[in-house]
Amino acid sequence: MSPFEEMFTRYFARVYKFALKLTRSTDLAEDITQQTFYKALSKIDSFQGRSDVGTWLCSIAKNEYFTRCRRREASAGPDSAALDTASGDVADRVQQEAERMQIHRHLHALEEPYREVFMLRVFGELKYAQIASLFGRTENWARVAYYRAKLEIQKRMEEDEHV
Repeated sequence: MSPFEEMFTRYFARVYKFALKLTRSTDLAEDITQQTFYKALSKIDSFQGRSDVGTWLCSIAKNEYFTRCRRREASAGPDSAALDTASGDVADRVQQEAERMQIHRHLHALEEPYREVFMLRVFGELKYAQIASLFGRTENWARVAYYRAKLEIQKRMEEDEHV
């Protein structure tokens, strides 16, 4: 088995679960996972080993997801919200999707390291100790960075409601 096949076998489930949490769509999660490993294969020489391979792959998946979100947002016209909302389920899904996009938009606007810490904690499901080791910091630092990121996102969400 080649080193890439070993990496794929070892990390496929982790990357797929991460993508599924981001997208909440099995089809999109599969597509992002496939694209993640394709990009990893083509950029394996650029992996510098500052983080573990699983975190690196999840970072590629996260970037792929945000790229797709930006493309979808850019291609969506003003009439894209004009969906048939007669069904409560459709209206709920639209509302949830809008909130998720709003959260991701605010998350993307956060400064580093807050954005990365939040992503690693929420989507990567890493423990604070793991996040701290990636940044070469203490576990307490990781907790504080996550808390500050969460507060900032909440603040921006509240500001959006008042606009």
